[in-house]
Amino acid sequence: MGSYAAVISLRRTLKRISKSDDFLSQSDKNLILDEMDSVLDKMAKLPSSKKVDAAAYERRVIDALLILQDLIDSHFSNPDHDDIGFTLSLSQQLQIVKHEITSFLTATNEEEEQQQEQSCSSSRYSNFASSYYNTWNQQQNLLVGLDDQITALQQLIFDPNSHDLVIPVVGMTGIGKTSLVQQFYNDPLVIQEFETRLFLHIGPHYTRSEDITLRVLDELGFVIPSDKLDDKDYLENQLSEALSTQKYLIVLDDVWADDYDLIPRDFPEKRKGSRIIAISHIQRLYYLLHTTKVIILPFLNNDDSWKLLRQTAFSNREEKCSRELEKIGKKIAKNCEGLPAAIIQVGENLRGKSFEEWKTLSEKEDPLVITGYDDAPLSKALFFSYMMLQWDIKLFFLYMGVFPKYYGIFRSKLIKLWLSEGFLLDTYPGVEETAGYILDLLIRQSVILSEKYASVTFSRYKSCRLHFTFRSLCVSEAKSEKFFHILKKYTDCTPENIRIQQRLCLHNNVVLAFTQVHEWMESVPNARSLLCFGPKQQYPVLLPLCLRLLKVLDALALRFYEFPHQLLALVHLTHLSITCDRELPNSISTLSNLEVLIFTRHHNIKLSNNGPVYLPIDIWNVHKLRQLYCEGFDLPPPPDNSHLENLLTVSGVSAHSCITEVLSRIPNLNRIAVQIESAHDSTETFNFFGQFASVYEEFESFKCVVVNPNLSSQIIRSVPNFPMNIRKISLSGCGLPWENMEVIASLPNLKVLKLRWYAFCGPLWKTNTQQFPRLQFLLLENLDIENLEFDIPYIRWVIVRHCYKLENISNQFKNTELLEVDDCNPSFMKKMREWRSVFRTKAKIRSSSTDL
Repeated sequence: MGSYAAVISLRRTLKRISKSDDFLSQSDKNLILDEMDSVLDKMAKLPSSKKVDAAAYERRVIDALLILQDLIDSHFSNPDHDDIGFTLSLSQQLQIVKHEITSFLTATNEEEEQQQEQSCSSSRYSNFASSYYNTWNQQQNLLVGLDDQITALQQLIFDPNSHDLVIPVVGMTGIGKTSLVQQFYNDPLVIQEFETRLFLHIGPHYTRSEDITLRVLDELGFVIPSDKLDDKDYLENQLSEALSTQKYLIVLDDVWADDYDLIPRDFPEKRKGSRIIAISHIQRLYYLLHTTKVIILPFLNNDDSWKLLRQTAFSNREEKCSRELEKIGKKIAKNCEGLPAAIIQVGENLRGKSFEEWKTLSEKEDPLVITGYDDAPLSKALFFSYMMLQWDIKLFFLYMGVFPKYYGIFRSKLIKLWLSEGFLLDTYPGVEETAGYILDLLIRQSVILSEKYASVTFSRYKSCRLHFTFRSLCVSEAKSEKFFHILKKYTDCTPENIRIQQRLCLHNNVVLAFTQVHEWMESVPNARSLLCFGPKQQYPVLLPLCLRLLKVLDALALRFYEFPHQLLALVHLTHLSITCDRELPNSISTLSNLEVLIFTRHHNIKLSNNGPVYLPIDIWNVHKLRQLYCEGFDLPPPPDNSHLENLLTVSGVSAHSCITEVLSRIPNLNRIAVQIESAHDSTETFNFFGQFASVYEEFESFKCVVVNPNLSSQIIRSVPNFPMNIRKISLSGCGLPWENMEVIASLPNLKVLKLRWYAFCGPLWKTNTQQFPRLQFLLLENLDIENLEFDIPYIRWVIVRHCYKLENISNQFKNTELLEVDDCNPSFMKKMREWRSVFRTKAKIRSSSTDL
């Protein structure tokens, strides 16, 4: 993991070296790049099981690369550098880098040869069992809270009308998948029903369907000639012969391969009722196997968590739990976040412990500490899941640990930080999609938990989080890798804790108020990121501006009365998020590497006689800028020949930024969020909607929010044309009549429409089958609509929220995949419940007091 991050970061630094910089010749530059590529190539090919053994050599390469990068970056940031001393230091460090890379390649080549010898001497279909991930708990009586899932599995297996051969059981590591299936497998009814039963541990070494076929045949007693091991037709015939006359149940436990061809297609189905259960942490295994019948294991609720903890901690039935201890125990159980394996391990740790020891554990942030070198079964299982990730996405996963526990991690924020950190080599078109794919891959591997679907597609998620067990692993691994360090207490900031750390993450911003902490931070001048994710501060604190090599500074949670001009010396910054009561300085383009700028005010007060507040004209010289968030500010008219070619997103501006003079100088803009103060901008014609259609053909997202709208007078008179290929529109407070919806309804590629807070007004909205040809998501929130006649054949997801006058809705939503109704007219909600039972649509009908 670390080598990938170090190589990518240094590669970006080397790209900044121009031909006029004579301190590094082109031949030396190319040689370094080639040798770094050889490291990446070797790490990609090295088996995951051997990466731990190679870690020490990799660590030395990483340290050497980081020192080399520090030298070069310090040279760029210090105009008064000593050229002779720098050249000498650079030459010496280059030799160290070459030596460490050579040592790494020599050591890993020896490891690879040993691995080949071992694989040649072992059976092709031997049972791969490893203590790293074999965590099934033998205490079956501790299976708690999964009665519904056991019943569902029984129904799927014994359904006489089902033609599904494979039933996936999926969930996070340690959630009880194997325990649940094992209990079902040993049920007397199952034993009686199936003539042949096999429970096979698969593991990550089985990546081909032929390997599983060989394993099944081996368990059935078939001996396969060595010359037939790769003869797929022969293996299919043998498997068919072995199972065609029997009703069988085969459990494939711990399936890792994310490949729909993994499950052999040559399993015979002549005996109706035969089943294969595939147990996996891969969330989309059911999709890969082309089946909709799947058992997804949930986390335990608080009551079941306490029940399991109590049964584990008090294994002796004669032991009693006092009321005071029960109160503390319930808190500990809740902190386990519903993961059975964590609850069982905590319960075993608490067995026989005193009341004070229970109380001490309840006051800790996490009930367990997970590390890569702990002998506990859960730690081994989680660490193995981490080690089995693709080597080049491990740093994306580890980075999740920079956020505090329970921190709402939004997809957009995470991707911005990943890109600003330089985890992807370049800012090529579509790089955000690549980062998004990596996030989805980590969610699919169940190492990151999804929280909320994105409105554009069900296959992507708007927010995510880490289970505390994986977060604990991330924090411990990141600290040992010098990837990041958490600062939460005064003692976390001591030099021995923060020295050589690449990223400092503040989860308690108050520590910056200590002068001693600032002095200690001078010992880590080479830190690349400072992330202030603690609670928001009402009063200003000082930033440690001694960190001159910072690339990422996220200080939104801090407050500044004025912009800290010392920040302009941080010339390596690619990401700056700051809360400031004053304006940006005129020399903002000094930060020439800036790609993301998020600039907000602590209080955004706008007086009635004030006009627009513009960003400095110098903003047009920040040419690498990709994301601009500046609530309460506008882009000024650009100077001649000024363009922001890389700018993709603008948010927080008013209509004054949406003029052709400005938009035409941002040729690749594809997302904008406009905020209008109705009390101040009521004289606007709002024809700026149409400016986008005149400048752009392709557009991703348009959002317009009218703050404090005056609903007695129509704010926006009409809806001008939008870009023809726009995909997402969000409107709030516009006060438009429904008749004006025709312009939006005719857009051929619109997929998402969100209407909030009287965006449209009137009692009736009626559509026809020719409108909204590609709409997939519709949100109606806080509207005064009474009747909705939505005559569209198919729409995937509809949310109706807080529409208290709504009485009727058409039956055309019967083809909707998901319908959500939240806190609307009670009579309307009653009709929706009846409608749900008739059309059997997946519907969530909720009120403030019930969840149905």
